[in-house]
Amino acid sequence: MKSQISLGHLMMSLVGMLLMCTAGSALATADSLKPNRPADDYILWSANVAPPFHIIDGELAHQGVCDVLVDSFKRAMPNTQHQVEYLPQARIGMLWENEQNLCYPCMIHRPANDQQLIIYSEPTHDYPSHGIITRPALADTLTKKYGDPVDLELMLADRSYRFVQPIGRMYGQLQSLLEQYVLDTSLHLDLTSDNANTAMLSMILRERIDFTIDYPMIKAYYEQTEGGNLAFLPIAQLAGERIKGAVACTRNDWGSEVIQRINSAIPQVQQDPAFQQTLKQWLEPIQP
Repeated sequence: MKSQISLGHLMMSLVGMLLMCTAGSALATADSLKPNRPADDYILWSANVAPPFHIIDGELAHQGVCDVLVDSFKRAMPNTQHQVEYLPQARIGMLWENEQNLCYPCMIHRPANDQQLIIYSEPTHDYPSHGIITRPALADTLTKKYGDPVDLELMLADRSYRFVQPIGRMYGQLQSLLEQYVLDTSLHLDLTSDNANTAMLSMILRERIDFTIDYPMIKAYYEQTEGGNLAFLPIAQLAGERIKGAVACTRNDWGSEVIQRINSAIPQVQQDPAFQQTLKQWLEPIQP
């Protein structure tokens, strides 16, 4: 990786790692980012409006995986002041580039030297890998044609199915396949709204688009809150893969000290009954 990274490249890299799928519209002011205690005694948690990671309204408000993770850290670190701000992904990247002190609770864990602007905690929990989300009838067709799990490259190479995603979403090792076959073609649709996840799954059910790629709990949340019946298909290129989640903080002296304290608290967080229940609620149905 180059020693200097442009803001544009930073945005693409961070969006790819963020477990959230859409960016919230709430924007914190400069004053709201100022801590009420000395710099070594607080954590500013940045969050996105992206259920079921963070849920801000409805019957499930504050019951998202990352909502409860932050609450568990609050209980495990009672002598630290905790503040939560809902920020668009681009704003989070800009604050990190400017070395503003903040932590993001749900990042994809990467090697220690993978990013210049952030430092990772030890893994907090893990997720199942991405899969194809589509209509049940189309799911039957896809598995008959491309196998179970689905060989994504064979499917994309047919150029027969329309793909939808929240704008800026990145897919790790699948990204090159999407770029080769569907991105920037008539088969590709970007959605920019705050409720992009809900909108794209509704479009799939209405046969306006054919599939997206995401985590199983995106499907579970939609079915629980919006109704409808979707199908989730494992992808052959990701067979057996698990995705480790971690906290990421600004790579500076403050962030290094906070990550040490977060690492010390992780064993207690992992045993927190509320956090265990949340993982069971959202992840257990799709555990292998």
